[in-house]
Amino acid sequence: MQVTVYYSHSCGYCRRLLKVIDSIEQERTELVVTRVEHKPAVHTDITFLPTVVVKEGNLELGRFSSSISKKSIDHWFDQLEEYIQTHLGKA
Repeated sequence: MQVTVYYSHSCGYCRRLLKVIDSIEQERTELVVTRVEHKPAVHTDITFLPTVVVKEGNLELGRFSSSISKKSIDHWFDQLEEYIQTHLGKA
């Protein structure tokens, strides 16, 4: 899974979420995480910060805009992995 985190240095929620994503990235070596500093003129599809977008190949599997708990994000990633295995046929 490819995970893109859109953030701003001035956003406290973004800094908190980045710490959670760092921890998850260390535990889940199959994730490819990219951190992108949000530029409104460039990232016009990103309305709220922080925003996390998850893709498998070119297919967007989901996104959320919030700083939520590690447990919630881990559960969401588990569900996405199950979806990938079940519906996209990838192990």
